[in-house]
Amino acid sequence: MTRSQFAMAVLADEKWVENASRLMDKQFRYTAAEARWLGLVRVLNQEVGVTLFRAAELADEALRHAPDAGSVIVGRAKSGRAGVSIDLARFHSTYAAALSAALNLGGARRRGRPRGTLTQETRTLDRAAQYGVDIDLLREGLRLSPRERLEQLDDNAAFINAIRPLRKSSRASRHDRS
Repeated sequence: MTRSQFAMAVLADEKWVENASRLMDKQFRYTAAEARWLGLVRVLNQEVGVTLFRAAELADEALRHAPDAGSVIVGRAKSGRAGVSIDLARFHSTYAAALSAALNLGGARRRGRPRGTLTQETRTLDRAAQYGVDIDLLREGLRLSPRERLEQLDDNAAFINAIRPLRKSSRASRHDRS
């Protein structure tokens, strides 16, 4: 699963996932099991207000129970008078819906480098034109087949070779006048 899909399954934005990974010094592999665990960590951290590290401990404890366990109490105080109650069945149901949406709507991972946007290409062409490059001439040349381009190059080379003797004679005549 991609990072975007992983974040959707966790019901968090990508930045929160990155920050949680960095703060907990944990490298995620973007698996469904990790998304379930991090989703519960996010609920405990953002919705209940438990610190990230304590939320991770409570999530570990809660996910040791069977998914259909119903309501479980985790993080009990030693006296047994206080703890955090988690409706595990509801959490798993919410997580399953989020995972399904992430996998179906999150999009497939694209291979290779991201393509440049049209605005980038347009800006590049604008900068080249400001520099003095004749963009229309380039486009016109690209419309030609390779054979036509070679013929054009041969014609240009022949033209330059025909001008060289004239250019040499004009230089010689300028030097004779002085």
